[in-house]
Amino acid sequence: MRILEIQTFLRTYNGQFFLQGLPVGDILLTFFGPGVVLFFTFYLLWAGRRKNHKIMELSRKALLEVFQNEFKDLILDEKSSNGGLLYPKYKSGSIPFKDFRVVFALEERHLMLSVIISWIKGSNDYIALEASPKKGKIPIKVQVIPKNEEGQIKKHQDLLFELDEVKLGIKKLDDYFVMKATSKRTGTAMLGDKTLLKMIYSNRKVIVRISINSADDPSIRVYARLNPELDLNKLYHLFMALNERVNEFINKSVMKKRYS
Repeated sequence: MRILEIQTFLRTYNGQFFLQGLPVGDILLTFFGPGVVLFFTFYLLWAGRRKNHKIMELSRKALLEVFQNEFKDLILDEKSSNGGLLYPKYKSGSIPFKDFRVVFALEERHLMLSVIISWIKGSNDYIALEASPKKGKIPIKVQVIPKNEEGQIKKHQDLLFELDEVKLGIKKLDDYFVMKATSKRTGTAMLGDKTLLKMIYSNRKVIVRISINSADDPSIRVYARLNPELDLNKLYHLFMALNERVNEFINKSVMKKRYS
């Protein structure tokens, strides 16, 4: 008897208070808008995460191919909805760096607002190759940022303010990049390597920032946009040239101290 009373109450409540005698068409229209929003919210939670994870997995395979002489495998760790880290299993042999890792910072494709903004402004996905020198401490700080990366320049303005401006006398590089170093002399010497400069220029359209800073861990970092213009093979050669140049500077610094 009690159950019948409850069922009668619920029917009365739904009819009088919730639907209020609305026609079926009006009821459907009432629920249509919120229903669409809920559908796309849950769809993005699934599809956005899935797409970002696919981007990281495809990048992992491509990076493993270009680093085939250095790594046996790259392990994806600390994976989230919009990022993750890759750590290597090293091969034996001479590798000019240690503490290597790859950092992904991807669009928050699981959030509707982020998706709408990316439709308007385009996607912003980033990848960073990071490592520390094999031996010794880096004796200088160097920052290289394209002049059109205003957000990066503003973000690191305190560090850039502490450093001296570097001009290489190469117009296409001087015009394209903000280059700063501990001193103009050491910065010019560090960056004045033909192989390194060639690699920097060939990657100019995807580079976001190149950083050499012993205060960071890892201390050598190359940030790039993860987009169709990115050539991971070119980025690999830039990263290797940068590490080799840093090691040259460390060795020169050690030799000077030893014989001074």
